[in-house]
Amino acid sequence: MRRVCAWCRTDMGRAEGNKLPDSEISHGICPACVDNFAFQQGVSLEQFLDSLAMPVFVVDGDVIVKAVNKAGCAALGKRPGEMLERLGGNVFECAHARLPEGCGRTIHCSGCAIRRAVTKTFITGEPQCDIPATLTRNDADDRSAVALVITTVKHGDAVLLRVDRIEPQPGQISSLSGGLSCSR
Repeated sequence: MRRVCAWCRTDMGRAEGNKLPDSEISHGICPACVDNFAFQQGVSLEQFLDSLAMPVFVVDGDVIVKAVNKAGCAALGKRPGEMLERLGGNVFECAHARLPEGCGRTIHCSGCAIRRAVTKTFITGEPQCDIPATLTRNDADDRSAVALVITTVKHGDAVLLRVDRIEPQPGQISSLSGGLSCSR
């Protein structure tokens, strides 16, 4: 079994004493990322998050955004004040969040890959790595999608939601902003 850093994806070699094939992967944290976390002690959460190159959102167990880094703001085309203390579906502009029931309460929300990954990590403490999610844009005249790959890691009473990859679907929109819905 190979070990891979859940944050930077560095291959950390084989897990000692494990006889599983190399196709099996276990996630941990590499020494460089540990050093980065150690270095960040005493640094504000904002500065730490902004040191990360990928979009990262800090959310609670109800998927309410508590913090976001500059890369997350750039990916969504929003300022932090437009995202903080708001439900994830509203931040990502999920079309289902606009229904009368709101984010987290529609029939569609149980299938939301982002919500499911955050909830599982929050409850179990287990990181969820390389989870595919599709954000679907629903406008009156258009339906388009963006494929995401996300990773979640629990830290204290919060979950760090990292967007590892953003890929517009062929012939679709090129950013995350604008009436999006998530599913797996």
